[in-house]
Amino acid sequence: MKKRLARYIKPIKGRHYRWKIPLLKNTNMIHCESRLERDFVRLLDFDRNVIEVESQPVELLYSYRGRVRRYFPDFKITTNDGQVRIVEVKSMSKTQKPENIIKFIIGKQFCDLQGWKYHIVTEEQIFHGFIQENLDKLRALGQELTDYKDLVAVLTTLQNTGPSSMEMLASNCNEMDEATFYKCIYKLIYHQKVYVNLLSEELDNQTILSVQYGEE
Repeated sequence: MKKRLARYIKPIKGRHYRWKIPLLKNTNMIHCESRLERDFVRLLDFDRNVIEVESQPVELLYSYRGRVRRYFPDFKITTNDGQVRIVEVKSMSKTQKPENIIKFIIGKQFCDLQGWKYHIVTEEQIFHGFIQENLDKLRALGQELTDYKDLVAVLTTLQNTGPSSMEMLASNCNEMDEATFYKCIYKLIYHQKVYVNLLSEELDNQTILSVQYGEE
């Protein structure tokens, strides 16, 4: 059964954004109010430890400057060890505004009572290195239909040859056409069966691939 948002996010025109982004790991659609939130959800989808994401899951009431106000934290995240986090995504320039600081305090107090964690995430974490540029490629190419036998063939070749550049691995998979190879390798990277450094460089033919994290 789908869980309902505490607040419905209406699409609007203008400088604000309203997004629905699919979690590729379970096909759920996640609602986002900004591009910053959308790109954060893409990080969550790539994180193997994250098993569930809910957008605006709770409504918190609080008093501020003589008025009762409502706060809808952005996301509730559940990880495979059972931990729950409430995350507020906010641009760094807005984190010191008094009206937001009171929300952060209310959010932390609520999470403390639940035994959850409360986090504020900014563009510094979301746009770290080249991660977003690489996720663009991985989400586009890594979700195309592939034959399981081709995936196994690419992975087995890399296991047998050891760490290789993407270009070298493609040449070693010479019985496979180029389009099939790239669909397979991007899918293997996205599902973290093949490891690359996604932070320090953009994916290209010279990217070094390995079957174990941190392998030289």
